[in-house]
Formats: sequence, structure tokens, C-alpha cells
Amino acid sequence: MNRLLRFGFALSLAIVMIAFTQCKKRIVRYLPIIGISSVDSTTKDTICHTIARFKLTDQFGQVVTTDTFKNKIYVANFFFVTCPGICKQMNGELERVEKVFAGNSKVKFISHTVTPEQDSVPVLLQYAKLHDAIPYQWYFLTGDRKQIMDLAIHSYLTESDGYLVHSQNLTLVDMEGRIRGVYSGVIPAEVDKLMAAMKLLLKEENENGHGN
Repeated sequence: MNRLLRFGFALSLAIVMIAFTQCKKRIVRYLPIIGISSVDSTTKDTICHTIARFKLTDQFGQVVTTDTFKNKIYVANFFFVTCPGICKQMNGELERVEKVFAGNSKVKFISHTVTPEQDSVPVLLQYAKLHDAIPYQWYFLTGDRKQIMDLAIHSYLTESDGYLVHSQNLTLVDMEGRIRGVYSGVIPAEVDKLMAAMKLLLKEENENGHGN
């Protein structure tokens, strides 16, 4: 009986040690987490800035939500179709990035229009075709103007004059909705850095067991 008790105690101790080791598993972090963090007053855990939940419409007229990008990393930007300058250049660079990650089911792209009253679903579809956007990998989103502006300013931390968002940035977001990098979409060298960061982020997510 004593032998059985000793065996049971040893087994219980082993289980506890395994659980403790798993809890203390080192989290791999190749890229910084960007945005203001807070601390939970009860648990003392760090709470990171994340992209707010959203519900918008893509270039095919289909509803797209935060859950569409569950277990994906993605690059997001803001533009409008009739923009003759940085928007055209920025999305041209994003087209280059998309070709590198074409067919990778863990990588998505989101371009939000900041003039939804002009950029209707048919307009966005034509614009997507102009940039050779791969369906269901590169999303061009429209919807409620207030929601888009709130996302731009409060989630993606972009600048605005109260009517339009003025940003040439490409924002890299991880599988937990956290901002992991911001890169100029009109400087090719910066976009090259974005692509390198995306590969690192995919490696990080894989090593941390996310998105499996």
C-alpha cells in the first residue's frame, strides 16, 4: 500500500511539474508589439492594444468581420479610389507584396476606403482587378464611414483631419489583432522591410503554436 501511495505521489508531482513547465513556456517574440498597453488591476496581466472588432463589406458585396481574419496575419491600409497620388503608389507596392505571399492561407491584406459614399462595391471590384488582387486574400472594404474612421484613428492610430485619413502607412497585424509594425507604403525599401517582418511574424506565430 505504501508503495502504491508513493507511486501516486510521484505521478502527481510529475503532472504538476509538466503543467508548471508548460505555463512557463518561453514566448518567442521577433517583432515588437506597438500601441499603448495597460495592466489589469485584478490579474496584473499586461493588456495590449488591439484592433477593434468590425463588420464591413468587401469588393464582392460580402460581409467581412474580424472573424474572417482569425488565425491570420494581415497588412492593412486606408485609401480612396480617386486618389491620384500616394494611394495609387501605396497600393502598387502592396500589389508587389501580395505576389510574394500569393496563396499563403495565413496571410491577408485589407484596404479600407475612406470615401465609402463614392467607393461602392462595383467601384472597389474594378479597382481590385486593376491591382490584380487575389480574391479572398486581398480585401477592399467599404461600409459605415464612422466605423471606418474610428478604426483608422483609434485602432490603427492614423492621423486624420476629422474628415479624411491621411496615411501612407502599411500596418502589420498579428493573429491576436495586435500591431506589430508600421511601414511607409510609398518607399520601396520600407516595403521590403515589411515583407521581411511578415516572414518573421509567420515564424513567430508558428513557433508559438498559433494558427494551427
